[in-house]
Amino acid sequence: MIELPPYPRRASNAAVRDADPLAYRLAASGVGTLALGVLLLVGWALVQFEVVRAAWLDTLAGLVAVVLLWAGVLGLALGAALVAYPAGVRRELALHRFARSVGLSYARFGAPLEMGGVFFAERAPGADPSYGSAFELYRPPFDDAPLRLGVATFEGGRDAARGPRHAFRFLALRLPRPMPHIMIDSLRNGRLRAELPGAQRVSLEGEMDRHFAVYAPLGYARDALQVLTPDVLVCLLEHGRNWDVEVVDDLLLVASTRFRRGRDATEVPALLRFATLLGAEVRTQIVPYTDPRAVFPRTQVAAAGRRLRRRSVWCDIAILLGLVIGVPAAILGGVLLVAR
Repeated sequence: MIELPPYPRRASNAAVRDADPLAYRLAASGVGTLALGVLLLVGWALVQFEVVRAAWLDTLAGLVAVVLLWAGVLGLALGAALVAYPAGVRRELALHRFARSVGLSYARFGAPLEMGGVFFAERAPGADPSYGSAFELYRPPFDDAPLRLGVATFEGGRDAARGPRHAFRFLALRLPRPMPHIMIDSLRNGRLRAELPGAQRVSLEGEMDRHFAVYAPLGYARDALQVLTPDVLVCLLEHGRNWDVEVVDDLLLVASTRFRRGRDATEVPALLRFATLLGAEVRTQIVPYTDPRAVFPRTQVAAAGRRLRRRSVWCDIAILLGLVIGVPAAILGGVLLVAR
């Protein structure tokens, strides 16, 4: 087991005040904003259910109710954010201190997440990244960090490429060379089979198939097994069975659904420890890897192996139509058969 410094304890009120003198003033104003939001919602209820009756409300009751409702909801949301502000400062202090203790740097907002694949989605050429990074630990340089650990949140518009999760904690580790696209889906945190066709699934046999679903491009199953040696699988089983792992281009990505503030003290050290263990095992297999289908086998991956094929939307529509039409038809057929 790799030993890391203990995660910092909860920062004191004085430390929060030193880091941001306005933190508790904002929290106090948040309490007032919450109270105002509650009063506005009470006013909305009085108008909506006609508890308060006045002649001038006869023509404006609908408009007044809408204004009171949205103003009250906005007040509650803004007030809650302001009240939670000191907790956000505490989170930053802890992450910054822990990063310093393990020789990493910390940034409230990380560099753009320009990687592709399943987690971060494949955006159109020239489009901005769909996900932003926050609360990030990284190994310099900032713009091309060989190790990044932060919280990714979807920030794209309605038409932007979207991954399977709106927000998640991620670990990104730079690899010595580009590799075929491999997806290792942990069956503990919800399956990604809705994203990937089953034809690309690679069987690991034995106990591993009960914990992970592995996907590789068609024709690259043997390449995936060359990387996922018994030592790598043991590392996954013992230390990473709660996380999804993706190898895409020259990156090893780990995604965790535990991204909230309360999980920092356990998830951040665990992911760093996992990065050290899995990174060492995977690098051992990657260094000698060659792709004979590529023009330059030692440094490239052929086009067929660079990306997993995603499940088509039309396939989902066909399945839905089949259920909508097929189930009633089967029931009707059964009724007619019984009627004979």
